[in-house]
Amino acid sequence: MPSIIRNSLAAKVFLVCFLTIHLPLIALIVYLGLGRPSDPLPILVVALLATLLGAVLSFLAVYQLVSPIDRLIRAVDRYQQDGIEPFVEVRGSDGIKRLAEKVLGLVRSHERSLAVLKRQANSDSLTGLGNRRWLQNAVSIEINRATRRGQAVWVIAFDLDHFKDINDRFGHAAGDEVLMIVAEVTQRQLRPYDLIARIGGEEFCVVATDDSLEFGLLAAERIRSAIEGWRPSLGGEPHTITASFGVHRGDPAVETFAEMLRAADKNLYDAKTRGRNQVVGASL
Repeated sequence: MPSIIRNSLAAKVFLVCFLTIHLPLIALIVYLGLGRPSDPLPILVVALLATLLGAVLSFLAVYQLVSPIDRLIRAVDRYQQDGIEPFVEVRGSDGIKRLAEKVLGLVRSHERSLAVLKRQANSDSLTGLGNRRWLQNAVSIEINRATRRGQAVWVIAFDLDHFKDINDRFGHAAGDEVLMIVAEVTQRQLRPYDLIARIGGEEFCVVATDDSLEFGLLAAERIRSAIEGWRPSLGGEPHTITASFGVHRGDPAVETFAEMLRAADKNLYDAKTRGRNQVVGASL
């Protein structure tokens, strides 16, 4: 097939129309050329059959040419309604194939952009941890799991002591470095499936499920000790970083996460008022 026909939808449609329109004439020429009777009735029958055949072939050919558009429309509808990424296989190299490739390429590009925006909306760009929005969404899964297993939900809220002094004395770049290292140090003290998020300027939150009556208190003490023992170099000299912790052991059957977090924040405030660098909470 010449490239002008292979690459052009208009040329393909024109060729189909031309052949199907002239099919009765071609059939009559062939019929008479074979020396068949030239009576009106046989000629009318041949013309009628050729016309019907042309109509059927025309429908099948046009359907074959334009059906990818219908499939593409249905795929885009599914994407809009259900979020299912569209996939349409189009053979050939005409305009419909190029249109499908362009539309699918735009959809994939849109999905990548949405994924980037979603990550940015749900993560803390400085520490790489989840943010408050992410924690609100992720914690529902943990609460449901704890409810099914009859486990407690431990909420550990902590923030760094005198963090403003670090920014004022050593600059915000040093403060940012402290936050990044604190996030890393904290993650090392937790299990891989425990949740941790930065929910404020220097405030972090850990959510974990466990059967133990002291799990959260022990985990908070490990984190507190690791942060205090880090001693980064600030202004050319080792500097001690401390944090205050509020721990709450929540019952997912009767408490919402917001209530658990408020209780942990209250204990965090108590830790601040008692002198900082300590863990406040009750084992139930």
